[in-house]
Amino acid sequence: TPGRVGSRTMTRPFARPYFLIGSDAFSRKWLATHRDRLAEIGAVGMLVEARTLDDLQAIAEIAKGLPILPASANDIAEALDLSHYPVLITRDGLEQ
Repeated sequence: TPGRVGSRTMTRPFARPYFLIGSDAFSRKWLATHRDRLAEIGAVGMLVEARTLDDLQAIAEIAKGLPILPASANDIAEALDLSHYPVLITRDGLEQ
């Protein structure tokens, strides 16, 4: 669900940074705010919640070419003890 995620450090061998977002207003604002940094670090997005084709298109417009794939992230959320998004996941930890 959309919500606040506290930053925390962790050591996991991820090949590249990735982020989880939904199509809700909070996720859209987060993506718009962090889009340049996400592109700079080569992050790949996982769109974990979208209800309509308009939602998908809106996220694609905000992403401006940043790779974002529709995906279920239940396993990732469980493994990382996450219950909210948007969140950036790197080899060093989680941040919002």
